[in-house]
Amino acid sequence: MTNDELLDLIKKAKLEKWTKLDLSYNQISEIPPEIAQLHSLRILYLHNNQISEIPPEIAQLHSLEILDLHNNQISNIPPEIAQLHSLEQLYLYNNQISSIPPEIAQLHSLEQLYLYNNQISNIPPEIAQLHSLQELYLSNNQISNIPPEIAQLHSLEQLYLSNNQISNIPPEITQLHSLEQLYLSNNPLNPELQSIYEQGLKKLKIYLQSQQEKEIILNEVKLIFVGEGEVGKTSLLAALRGDEWIENRPTTHGVEIDIKSLILVDKESNTEITFNGWDFGGQNIYRYTHQMFFTTPAIYLAVWNPRRGPENCRVDEWIKMIKHRTYDEKQEDYQPRILVIATHGGLKERLDHIDEQLLRNEFDDLIVDFHHVDSYTTEGLEILENKLAKIATEMPMIRRSVPASWKIILDTIREKSQVNSWITYEQFLEICLYKKIDLALAKTYLTLLNELGYLIYYKHDPVLKDTIILKPEWLSKAISFVLESREVKNNFGLATHQQLSELWNDPKRGEDRYPEALHPIFCKLMERCDLSYQVELPDVDAPPTNLIAQLVPSQRPQHWENEWVLKSGDKELTEVCRITDVQTGRTEQAEGLIYRLIVRFHPYSLGRQNYNNSCHWKTGMLLDNGVEGRAFIEDRDGDIYITVRAAYPKGFLGYLSSEIMGLVKRFWKGLDPRLYIPCPTDTCQGLIEKDEIIESKQEEIPKVRCPVCRKFHKIDDLMAVNIITEEWNQNKLISILEKHRQEMIRMNQSMNNLDAQVNNLSTEIKTSMTVSNEKFNFLLNTLSDPAKDGPRLFHIEPINKNFFNLKNWIKEPFRITLWCEHSRLPLPMINNNDSSGVYEIELTREWFQKASPIIRVISTTLKLALPVAIPTVKINTDDTEYKAIAEQLEFGVKSTDSLLKGNDLLDKWGSKNDDWEYESSGSNSVQVIKASGSILRQLHHLLQQKDPSFGGLERVQNKRGDFLWVHPNYVQEY
Repeated sequence: MTNDELLDLIKKAKLEKWTKLDLSYNQISEIPPEIAQLHSLRILYLHNNQISEIPPEIAQLHSLEILDLHNNQISNIPPEIAQLHSLEQLYLYNNQISSIPPEIAQLHSLEQLYLYNNQISNIPPEIAQLHSLQELYLSNNQISNIPPEIAQLHSLEQLYLSNNQISNIPPEITQLHSLEQLYLSNNPLNPELQSIYEQGLKKLKIYLQSQQEKEIILNEVKLIFVGEGEVGKTSLLAALRGDEWIENRPTTHGVEIDIKSLILVDKESNTEITFNGWDFGGQNIYRYTHQMFFTTPAIYLAVWNPRRGPENCRVDEWIKMIKHRTYDEKQEDYQPRILVIATHGGLKERLDHIDEQLLRNEFDDLIVDFHHVDSYTTEGLEILENKLAKIATEMPMIRRSVPASWKIILDTIREKSQVNSWITYEQFLEICLYKKIDLALAKTYLTLLNELGYLIYYKHDPVLKDTIILKPEWLSKAISFVLESREVKNNFGLATHQQLSELWNDPKRGEDRYPEALHPIFCKLMERCDLSYQVELPDVDAPPTNLIAQLVPSQRPQHWENEWVLKSGDKELTEVCRITDVQTGRTEQAEGLIYRLIVRFHPYSLGRQNYNNSCHWKTGMLLDNGVEGRAFIEDRDGDIYITVRAAYPKGFLGYLSSEIMGLVKRFWKGLDPRLYIPCPTDTCQGLIEKDEIIESKQEEIPKVRCPVCRKFHKIDDLMAVNIITEEWNQNKLISILEKHRQEMIRMNQSMNNLDAQVNNLSTEIKTSMTVSNEKFNFLLNTLSDPAKDGPRLFHIEPINKNFFNLKNWIKEPFRITLWCEHSRLPLPMINNNDSSGVYEIELTREWFQKASPIIRVISTTLKLALPVAIPTVKINTDDTEYKAIAEQLEFGVKSTDSLLKGNDLLDKWGSKNDDWEYESSGSNSVQVIKASGSILRQLHHLLQQKDPSFGGLERVQNKRGDFLWVHPNYVQEY
């Protein structure tokens, strides 16, 4: 649009007294001053242009309620904007704005302020005067501090501050009583805040409230010693502590970790710092287990012996392992600091040198310095001590403020651990009561201590819930006894519980024996750490037996080819998870990944009913998921190949790929997992990145090129879009599932011959069941954030039978029924009680209209899940009860449809084929679901007023770190 055309349009708008003007998606570079003449204008859209400046004349639009200028090149907000006293919504995201003018405080009608994706470094305290503000979006900026004045925003419901430079949260934020949503992900929060933030807003507020009472400064840092065996790590820690030199000191046993503290003083700042020294054993077999205890932020000492040389001491491998486990490119201030230390007479007998420049080139700024230290003569020790103190003072975790009560509990636990290796849950609560700490705060602190690695506690596990392990290193020693057992090695990792007890309580170990009462706890803890799982043996009299995954055979079992057969009606799909270094982009291996997957995926093992049928080895495994098909997973030089054969392979393949990607991202922060699709050309071994395929699809590019054979391939073929054709809409799926419901019940009642039952099912029913599961998992994954604070699954129905005849209703009563997110069933059905988890709540038309899209999505998803869920959990239900629930779900769909007429946001969800492409984060259904977090939190608030327990649902956490709300019957599954 030219300037002349724009002026002509403004003249027309003035004459006709337009209230709305949409000039988005043009090439406008300048807003003319004449815009001030549009006194009737209420809505002005100018987004997606090339505007670099907002003219001061815009202040004369006194009727303006909505101003949208996102996706432009604006660098400043003029102070004159403060004169827009009617402004309710201001959209300025995706610009180049560096500051918020204090004058913005005069926008007393402002309800929504969108400023994310800019270059803002400060939030002005004056923002506190925006008393009508409900939503504040400031993610993806450069903000380092939240002003305490923000507590005055009493109407604020949503606060978005992700991807900034915030390290601390003012306790005043607890005064935001309307706050339902707080996003702080990808900020350099101090360790305590980060861990408690991940537990949800409720626990964060409890923690911050305790900080208001009294604060204390914490000057502590973790000091971790790594390296091969017998290079002098233990002697170096002893020398730093000032302990007496011990000639021929015994080596640290296996994965045993010796934890001892030392205090150093930084001479420049006169700051006293406590270093918690972790001394690891160095044998190669324990390298995988070491990683469980690596954390960030911490200082790492990579120790090597010049007599043996840097190559034999594998210095680069140890540094690489630290980097892969702890390096997070999004958290610059919280990266590991690594010092490379040569010991054992390195000053006088430099028998070998290390290539310092080569290591610096490889690991960039992670390596802080190189030192030579003689632990016997202490030569070079003072220089190292000064360096350690200086590094520590520069770390953001030093001088961090914590609640005084938190420090009291931390010190008490440390004192207890000097005497006891474990205490009961009741004893912990007694300690807190003695220290006069509120019970709710005590439980929050227990979660925090567990997250930060000060102790080990799993409150939902029936075996572990009454026991708190005070010494995490205690577990590591117990693991080492198992990994070193020749008998367990010779049996390829199988160990009876009796064998494990004998290893842990061997009289020859002296003080290193463990009482029998702890043996079941150790077994459970090894399962929790993805080290082992209990197997099923065919002999009913067989003793309880665990598999230690790290000791499985090196070769594929002979029967694997007989099990990996393409069945009639099945299709095959493959994805490849390529793992690279986040900095260099070079392909790397996630050490121990396959072992963890063997444990994590054991519910899908071919031997889940008879271990002798298992099919796994050091580099791969075969899995079976009934109607969802079979999977072959294998590590090929660091690339994880995942192939699924099934009637509809996308479902199981998507789940496995997502689990593997999630595990790598969560555990190995320095690695970047990406999915690839194999090139379909028979003679080509090239891989095409999945994100690139999706981006091309979004840009409506039909083909993508293989980087190896250089041939173009159709995207729809690569993504297997045609596996589900357009006729497979929601109604057809429900019809198929209902038709075969009794058949599914019979199948699940015949668990002894499950394979035969699955084979007898038609391709149609297997496909329908898999798609139902895929839809359900997609919904939960997309709504993962609101699950921190409350359940996501419910159905809603109007109580007023004439609801559909109402026109302009203001408030109406509705019946809300909660569902279990594990069994996918409503609580009344699980509890055999019509009133269980059912609430009558009066809802406003405004809330219901906002919530309609997500209610519709949930209702349609549950309609798909219900006929599959009932047979799976073997709950007896007759057709009358089933149809009653189905009708209630249909009420939810119809009642929301009555408010969604003319809104096609959800059309794709249940009818059109292209919505099956869940990978596209830009799809309408994804956007609608993700935008519903605040709506769900409002519902959580209403439900808690009726029943704080949410019908008895318990919040659990799966191994990916996602929260779920499940019936007590299923808590032990997590």
